[in-house]
Amino acid sequence: MAQDPGNDDPRSLLPTILPALEGEFPRFARFLMSGDADPIDEILPPYTLSEIEQLEREELEQSLPPSYRAFLQIAGGMCLQGGAVRIHGRQLFFLYFPPLESMKWEQRRQAGRQNGGVWPPPSEGMLCFADFWSEGDGDQALFDVSGGLVDGEYPVFYYNHDQGSTRRIADGFRDWLERVVPGNSRPA
Repeated sequence: MAQDPGNDDPRSLLPTILPALEGEFPRFARFLMSGDADPIDEILPPYTLSEIEQLEREELEQSLPPSYRAFLQIAGGMCLQGGAVRIHGRQLFFLYFPPLESMKWEQRRQAGRQNGGVWPPPSEGMLCFADFWSEGDGDQALFDVSGGLVDGEYPVFYYNHDQGSTRRIADGFRDWLERVVPGNSRPA
């Protein structure tokens, strides 16, 4: 599903992936077709099951939820609403923070102002799968992998980078994609 180099409009790829999206994520598919996701800046080619398994085994050392794996087999990532929602494929990463003792004085002072002085932040060890600017640029959607998969999903948390805070926003990726993302539409 490589993008046609003669066509710069990622929306032109929607007809290619829409049938699979409608089967797996019907509300999200309707959201994309409604125009509320515009601008759609990018749709990446899907991953094969073996590529996903390699990502889990060699890079993450962590299983991904079946719903997220299904999404990656439809589209390897998407950038919607001018960057307000960017679902990662290969750019997944864990949030880890250095110990306070290893920081310079100014870094420790700044860390102390976030989260009421709690260090590391509550997002420590969570897996970032999307940029999600619900409240501000630079915020993220995270899988909380600490309790393992529950009913095939990791809970999804919203990370507000300005406040250094997290809060649970969805029961899993499917819930986030079907309920939270369409409900977060920003006017253009």
